[in-house]
Amino acid sequence: MHSHLIIVEGLPGSGKSTTAQMIADELRRKGKTVVCVDEGDANHPADYADYDFPDFEAERTAIYTKWRAFVDQADADTIYVFNCVLLQNPMCETMMRFDMDADASQTYIAGMADIIKPLNPIIVYIDEPDVRTTIDRVLDERGDGWLNAVIDYHVGQAYGKHHNLQGYDGYIACLKERKRRELAMLPFLGLDWYSVSQDMSVQEFASLFTSVAWSLPAPEQMESALRHSTKSFVVRHNGNAVATMNWLGDYGMHWFMKECIVNPAYQGQLIGTLLYRFSKNFIISTMRDTWKTCVDLRSAPGTEPFYSSLGFAVMSGPDTGYGMETMLEHPPSQ
Repeated sequence: MHSHLIIVEGLPGSGKSTTAQMIADELRRKGKTVVCVDEGDANHPADYADYDFPDFEAERTAIYTKWRAFVDQADADTIYVFNCVLLQNPMCETMMRFDMDADASQTYIAGMADIIKPLNPIIVYIDEPDVRTTIDRVLDERGDGWLNAVIDYHVGQAYGKHHNLQGYDGYIACLKERKRRELAMLPFLGLDWYSVSQDMSVQEFASLFTSVAWSLPAPEQMESALRHSTKSFVVRHNGNAVATMNWLGDYGMHWFMKECIVNPAYQGQLIGTLLYRFSKNFIISTMRDTWKTCVDLRSAPGTEPFYSSLGFAVMSGPDTGYGMETMLEHPPSQ
């Protein structure tokens, strides 16, 4: 990722802050100077902690001015990692507070995108497949105070009132529409963007197999493999699949990484590392206190150093037992 500004976006509970910190940590391990700032920081160099602007025109002027000042003052040897500042916060204001349509929101956000282009920014969008499940997952962690506040913000302002939305269901409806609009506008902002999703198609799976010169299974076999995977992640660059990591797991004692494929044109850009970190966080989220879970994989020849850097060790026989395999083949039809 060759950029001076990386912005992580997605819905609440999708892991934006965690992902931003992961990116910052990995860049630092590579010797980069990184400034990682979470949303709501009172000293945020490009955003405001409180959005108490009297009207949209005052807000637009203030936000554009702060972005221009940040770009002018940004250190050329530093990579900045932010979250929420390009899509979430502007969409909460333009859509939820002011009930602006999708085109008006896009025009406003495209103006910010134009301002930050000198920093060669990259957007990382975490695309959770089910909005309600994502929010349900973080309710215990964030508490009733947070929930009541976000429900009131979303259903009690212009958009919610216009669409007669109420309560928790209304909040979820707001988020679903916000996600739809954000994903629709990403290709039109003129910025490099990556998404981390869980909806890989058979055609995308096949294209990734082909990119690394693996033998291509039958489409029906690949479809079955995807459908029965416990968890699958796909990274897209500007809408095109460039990497995947697929898992089988029992949600208890064992997880097995079935495939880790990164298109060769994208190798060495932290994508495989971040896919594993993302997967690891998911696996840990399924565990209970004091649990230990074994994670196994098979590596292609020459990739052992990469997996070693992630904490994997080669099975040594006396200590761990020997890995073994056999291949089964269906007999030909008569």
